[in-house]
Amino acid sequence: MRAIENELHSWQSSGKFRASFGVSKADSMGAAEGTQRRTRYARLDAADEPSGDDPRFAMPAHLDSRLKKPGRKTLALGVGLCFVGFILLGCYLLWYFGIMPIPRDEERGTSLALLVLGCITLAPGLYVTTILAAVWRGVPGFSYDMIPSFED
Repeated sequence: MRAIENELHSWQSSGKFRASFGVSKADSMGAAEGTQRRTRYARLDAADEPSGDDPRFAMPAHLDSRLKKPGRKTLALGVGLCFVGFILLGCYLLWYFGIMPIPRDEERGTSLALLVLGCITLAPGLYVTTILAAVWRGVPGFSYDMIPSFED
């Protein structure tokens, strides 16, 4: 361990350390040769700590994207995808339980298409609808900013 400390000290005093990091010899060695400058940090007083109502960091309401409601296209697409996904999965379940026959299903794979398309459309629709319901109910942690926008 002592050998590593000696090698580190020789590397620092050789000038490679100061040249590569832009530290002058006076800064790295302190006031006297061979001594190191030690900085002690103290905790701030309670009066010096910043408060949460600093007006410099307040966001105006018209610029806050968390408060901006999503557009009509985004709402229609989210709710529409959720609705179509439920319809497709409902049709798949009706076929699965034998209530609704699908002609030539083995040939065309219609039942598998209903299942896959139902899952693909239900997932993003349910995501948007869940976030809309949570924001509307005022659940903490949810905001309109979480919904992707389709307004171009």
